[in-house]
Amino acid sequence: MTAVPDPPARTLHGRRVLITGGSRGLGAATARRLAAMGAEVTITYRQREDDAAAVVADCAASTPGARAEPLDLLDEDSVRSLFERITERDGSLDLVIANAAATAFKPLLDLKMHQIDKTFTITVRHFLLIAQLAFPLLQPRGGRIIAVSGADTVGYIPGHGLLAAAKAGMETIVKYLACELGPQGVTAVGVLPGYIDTESIRLMAGPFHDKLLAAEEQTHPLRQAATPDDASEAIALLCLPEARWLNGQIVQNDGSGLFAYMGRFGQAWAMVPDGQVMPDTTDAPMLGGDAPH
Repeated sequence: MTAVPDPPARTLHGRRVLITGGSRGLGAATARRLAAMGAEVTITYRQREDDAAAVVADCAASTPGARAEPLDLLDEDSVRSLFERITERDGSLDLVIANAAATAFKPLLDLKMHQIDKTFTITVRHFLLIAQLAFPLLQPRGGRIIAVSGADTVGYIPGHGLLAAAKAGMETIVKYLACELGPQGVTAVGVLPGYIDTESIRLMAGPFHDKLLAAEEQTHPLRQAATPDDASEAIALLCLPEARWLNGQIVQNDGSGLFAYMGRFGQAWAMVPDGQVMPDTTDAPMLGGDAPH
């Protein structure tokens, strides 16, 4: 079992939470944290059924009722079926956390139309469908929609243009949902993490992951590289009733790392030995190399 460090008191007791993409990374860490706070957690997965089952076991050890549901966010029928099952079984939700994402990490001119369609289907089209289907379950309980965005919407990351555009669209939808649903008691908020040391980051950084991690630890204002557990803290706070007045905000959960980036770049540059030649970044898409096939 993966331990969640020092969770808050069980302030979410009796709350029902749906987290998309909850089998690993930030979604899994968030599920464990919210379960430790007393929430009954449902996570979704697309392929990693065993990973999802392990997360559910951890969550159920904290709060009974945790479960995993299959969901293909490219398939409208799959999204509708999920909410049919939730409606039939539970009839209500308190929190919906849209965490799942997928894209092709390529320069914009290299993207294929099907890759653009898939990214926007997951992050925009079916995020809005989830909001539509979740609203009747959230409204009686004064629920909340939380959307996870990314640092690529506020700063350039090689190969992230497509996902950044989709996430920016998601952020705009959050703001409009906040205005349209707020009068009916449902709030919406976005969370924008900075660097999180996840499996995806390790894949994107390729052989330079260790250097990237060291740079985070040595230049971040908090002098550490955020883990999924760290990043789940802000999401947990946004789940509390007391976060209602953050309705419509896109909350940066980056420990001031993004604001400090220019100064951090100078620090990192100073650490590079004189005369060092730029290494081959072919297998490191995050550093401008080719995306993995």
